[in-house]
Amino acid sequence: MKKRFIFLLLQLMIASWLYAAQSAGDFKLVKQDEVISLYERWIPGAGGGQVRQIKAIFLVQSDVAAVARLLTNQAMGTNWNTNAKVYQVLLSGVADNWITYTRYGIPWPFGDQDCCLSYHLYKDPERNRTGEITFESTLHNKFPVSYDVARITGTRGKWLMEDEGDGHMKITYMITTDRSKKVPRWVSDPIIRNNLFSTMTTFRNILENHRL
Repeated sequence: MKKRFIFLLLQLMIASWLYAAQSAGDFKLVKQDEVISLYERWIPGAGGGQVRQIKAIFLVQSDVAAVARLLTNQAMGTNWNTNAKVYQVLLSGVADNWITYTRYGIPWPFGDQDCCLSYHLYKDPERNRTGEITFESTLHNKFPVSYDVARITGTRGKWLMEDEGDGHMKITYMITTDRSKKVPRWVSDPIIRNNLFSTMTTFRNILENHRL
């Protein structure tokens, strides 16, 4: 009962955050196929200026536990994460918390980038296809900032999973990061959209076609 109450409280907090975020402007569909829809908008950043927020939505025959297992599978990380050269997972000893480090080999004009993210899993104790995995930028001495790799900062997001019935689950993936001002938007926009679309497509295919 207590776990159920905590989960419901979390859902209310998430709904409040989403309502506040929606006041920044509506999402615009930027890419779509028969399976995945990708949306984008620009919202006020914590340090001033505008930051990009992207949302991907798709259905998959899977469950929350499988999503968590794929995210914490170090060997699979470079398979689904487009342009990732390194994917490392640091388990905390608590099953619902972990840290990932990803280094991307991105072609010009970006160059190599990396990010260090802290994850937390919230599961509905009564439904295995309902839950949420949140993530945000963090620092860890095992993954120090390197002078020759640009660290992606200000990252914040989530994997929201909702039971759609008949073994299907709807995943809504949202992410916000600080924008690199070194690269103009007319160059960066199609690269970022295509990379994320490819990442979501591969992630979904692995979930649906592999036993995790």
